[in-house]
Amino acid sequence: MSAAKERLPVLKLDDPDMQAVPAAMERAVRRAHRDAHRHGTGVLVVENGKMVEVDPDPALYEDDEAS
Repeated sequence: MSAAKERLPVLKLDDPDMQAVPAAMERAVRRAHRDAHRHGTGVLVVENGKMVEVDPDPALYEDDEAS
C-alpha cells in the first residue's frame, strides 16, 4: 500500500453488511501477507487467470507488526 491510505470502494448496496465487505477484504489480505511472512511461505494470488505464489508484501503488514 502507498503511504497515503487508498480509499476503499463504496458499494451501492444499502445493506450494512455489504458496506463492510471492502474493509473486511483488506483486513484478510493484510493478515494473509503477515501470516505468510511469519511462516516463511508465499501468498497465492490470481494473475492473468492463473494462480501463482508471490512473496508477502511488507507494505501490507508492517503496521500490524507493532501491535
